Amino acid sequence: MHSDAPAGSAGRRDWRGTVLWWGPRLLFVAGAVVLVVESSRGVPLPELYAALGFFVLCSAVFVGRQLGIGHEPGPGAQAPRWLIRAAALLSAAGAAVLAAHVAGVDWDALPLVGSVLLLLGLGWFVEAWRGAAPGRPRTALLLWGTALIALAVLTAAVAAVLLPKAKGSLFGGLLIALGAALFVFLPLGLNLLSEWGVRRLRIRRSAAGPGAGVGLVEAVALVVLGAVALACLWLVYRDWVLAAVLVAAALLLLPAVVSNTHADVALVLAALCLLASAPPEHPEPPDVAGGRRVLVALGDSYMSGEGASSYFEGTDDGGRDECRRSPSAYAVGLTTADRRFDRVLFLACSGARTFNLNPASAPGPSRVQPGEPGTQIDQLASRTPPVHPALVIVTVGGNDAGFAILGEACLAPGDCVTQKPVFVNNLAKVRRDLVATYRSLRAAVPASVPVVAVPYPQPIAAAGRCSGVALTKAERDFIRAFVEQIDTTMREAAHAAGITYMAEMKDSLAPQRLQLCQRRKGAAGINFVDLETVNGLAAQRFSPAKWLHNSLHPNERGHAAMRAAFTTWLDSHPELLPPAPPDQEPATGSAAAEPEPLCGMTFQAANAHCQVRIRAWELEQVRSRWPWLLLVLFALAVLWAASIAAVSLLPATGRPYRDPPARARAR
Repeated sequence: MHSDAPAGSAGRRDWRGTVLWWGPRLLFVAGAVVLVVESSRGVPLPELYAALGFFVLCSAVFVGRQLGIGHEPGPGAQAPRWLIRAAALLSAAGAAVLAAHVAGVDWDALPLVGSVLLLLGLGWFVEAWRGAAPGRPRTALLLWGTALIALAVLTAAVAAVLLPKAKGSLFGGLLIALGAALFVFLPLGLNLLSEWGVRRLRIRRSAAGPGAGVGLVEAVALVVLGAVALACLWLVYRDWVLAAVLVAAALLLLPAVVSNTHADVALVLAALCLLASAPPEHPEPPDVAGGRRVLVALGDSYMSGEGASSYFEGTDDGGRDECRRSPSAYAVGLTTADRRFDRVLFLACSGARTFNLNPASAPGPSRVQPGEPGTQIDQLASRTPPVHPALVIVTVGGNDAGFAILGEACLAPGDCVTQKPVFVNNLAKVRRDLVATYRSLRAAVPASVPVVAVPYPQPIAAAGRCSGVALTKAERDFIRAFVEQIDTTMREAAHAAGITYMAEMKDSLAPQRLQLCQRRKGAAGINFVDLETVNGLAAQRFSPAKWLHNSLHPNERGHAAMRAAFTTWLDSHPELLPPAPPDQEPATGSAAAEPEPLCGMTFQAANAHCQVRIRAWELEQVRSRWPWLLLVLFALAVLWAASIAAVSLLPATGRPYRDPPARARAR
């Protein structure tokens, strides 16, 4: 017997069917590969945006195709064999790549490549799992989905209890288990329960008849989704931009998960690669050789310019050199806009403490920061040919006082004011360390060269209300008071060491209304919470731990105001007086009268490190606020249920869900 249809026309139909099945899917994978490769290479932003645009186009084609064909087969249908095999291949490849990374294979992009392969493979497994069920709700979907979500919740709860005290391999194992719960079990469970819910609603609508229209459940769901979208706009209006972004992400991601179109995979991958895009870099400033009026800038991140959108080449490499020296730092701006200087010796480094400035020959502690050739004072003294400084400026002490740890504590749940003794009791030791460092710096440059200690600008205004800044009035007052205490400590140490103190820098942001709470966060001179990754290795750039370093630091606007304040101060001091002989340190009472530090600000301290103590307190604050977590989860559950009802309004099927047609042949 022979087929009634001509063999040629059947072959053409088979070819077109194969292209329609494989084309959009392979295009989606190709777009993902291009985006991942470009992201892992750390290409400039225009190239990354081009790769992102290509991926978005490929994703739109594939998602549109998935919506067109539907994913609800008829009774007795089975998942296409090619889909299951491809999913198994991608998942196995991703797991193997991640295992190679854990085993110590030294290739930078392994974690990213393995995660993306596993993400794509699991997405195809979910599609096959959801599409293989008959056209009626299956109890298996409900049971498996509930079991996976329960497993994710149980794992997260156990990790929350054990992580604060876990160490070594147990800590790493708990992190892996928590990652599997949040990024594997939970999405799989949500997908299966979503499929069960969509089919239940579609059966109910089908039973109501073709003229029933939109039911009450679906109408309420559309109202909920519209209300969430309006809430995003309201949050933006109230300057809660990050909260609006999080709500908008949930509004997009949950319907994408429910739709079974791989739109969730596309959203996660695009967001990850965009967040981890390497910021632009600039050539290093000109060498000081030949400069006769060199400005020497030493200190920490407030001097180096951390908080900007770009840095000098080689100073923002994650895991290597993270000094983050920026061309927008006010010290660099002084040498380009002020004729009193012709070069800058820019040695300031983010994260620097007093022992990162101290020379190796100093009696006190001395340590070189990663990626640097020596401590900052040693670099200054070892320059060949020698530097001819006209002025030396230094800002240091904030990291010794734990200001970064304080910012982290105040951003966490709970009232950071309760931890005030942890920070205030360390200031007496900070003062002694500053005196020693200032004296070492004073001895490292000629006596005729002025050395100026520059304090920290006040970052927050004394406002009663502050929209968009997630700090209570008490926390804002505490931060303001603590910055004032650090600056006072610097002033006392500068006077004791015989160097100049520039008090005017403290209020440099206020005249132009650049402090937080003076205007909208986007126009302030201080970043509140700012997402910016690092350059260098992909494993570093894609690590969320590297995304918040710009927070609570002056940005380009802030450094422009600081430069203006410094220029005004220089104009009022045309000839800085030579430094006075070192004074005797002012009496502060007996040693027993000084506050006893509750913990150390360095890991070498005999007592516990303050950061360890504060992190434990933060975890306890998170755990003690579990009712709020339940409220957030309830809100997400409502949004998820609304997404299920909205997606159920889409057509159930387009074309039959089957294997690509085999070529017709004569029998």
